[in-house]
Amino acid sequence: MYFALLRKFFLTVFFTLTWILGASDAFSKSQCQIVYDAGSSGTRLYVYEKKNNTWIEHEGPKGSALADPVREIRGAKWSQRKELINEIMSLLDTILQDGPKYSSGGLAWKAFDWKKVCDVRIASIFATAGMRIAEHVNRKRSQTLWRDLKLALQKKLGSKVKVLTRTLPGYEEGLFAWLSVREKKGSDRFGIVEMGGASSQITFPCPKCVDSKNIWIGGKNLKIFSYSFLGLGGDEASKVFGLASSCKYGAGVGSSGWNSKKCADSMKVSTPRGIYDPYNFRNGKRGIYKRLPFQKAGGIEWVFTGAFKFVNEKTIDKCCRNRGKCFEKETSCFRAVYYKRYIEALGLDYKSKRAGASWTLGAAICNENDCLKRFGRKQCLWSSKGCL
Repeated sequence: MYFALLRKFFLTVFFTLTWILGASDAFSKSQCQIVYDAGSSGTRLYVYEKKNNTWIEHEGPKGSALADPVREIRGAKWSQRKELINEIMSLLDTILQDGPKYSSGGLAWKAFDWKKVCDVRIASIFATAGMRIAEHVNRKRSQTLWRDLKLALQKKLGSKVKVLTRTLPGYEEGLFAWLSVREKKGSDRFGIVEMGGASSQITFPCPKCVDSKNIWIGGKNLKIFSYSFLGLGGDEASKVFGLASSCKYGAGVGSSGWNSKKCADSMKVSTPRGIYDPYNFRNGKRGIYKRLPFQKAGGIEWVFTGAFKFVNEKTIDKCCRNRGKCFEKETSCFRAVYYKRYIEALGLDYKSKRAGASWTLGAAICNENDCLKRFGRKQCLWSSKGCL
């Protein structure tokens, strides 16, 4: 009897100390979120660490694009999806060490030991326009891929971590980019136009807009309008509108009669019906037009994000009137003219402020605030069958 009581006492002390030490370890760690940016060109890992009420971004390595095996493009096959999933999971181990050095001397990414530093609460794999197109092309494969990714990430991180894996509706991609800019500005009185690879997002606060949604952030409710034009991103636009001879790289070289208007006129970005929305659906019909309620926005500041940060009037000279060193040389002249044409079609000033935006940071902010809890029904406009 005595030994049984003594044994019980020591076990109680042991488990109590274990709990205290475990709790102490958890309290000493930073609150973190893992966010994968599954874009059309690849899947980038980010870890967000919260310190002094500020999110610190740790950018990690990049893996293959999720959409490629679904669409079987760029040499990827559907039969190789398990290798893709393993590659995506391995990024969490790869970030523990410094990335390779660039020729300039910088690192591809800096090591971050999230296992030691972080108390991970939420992990997300969020895809953007590339997977929207993939879900339209092959819904069944997409569903299988999302299921397998969730199971793999949950197994990797354990049952205590909340795992989210899905394709973001265009509304959310725009909202998250807006939230990341808001974090830096500390103000709500602005709108963004974001240019991505396969889509473009317009997001701004608009209490009077019928299409605005309720977003809960910072302990208050905001009514935010956000819309994504699928197919109007820099990579897809030349496929949508065609690459006219007047828009080819160096089109103006040796041609005194060339001007950017000749190229711009080949792009039917807008009509009296609104902005052309080539890949989204309405009433079962793909290829629609959308009028944007800018007149209800009020006197807000406009900020251009995404690829707008890297292209301006000088880019037209470099890639169209000359044959300079240009990104994606073949379509570089088209892009330079298109970005300006697109902004003019929106009726905004192309000289408005540029800023960096990180929708992955916005996703972490939204996850922390549960910002979509009052959102209502989501719309997946890229599929005639709705959301998966």
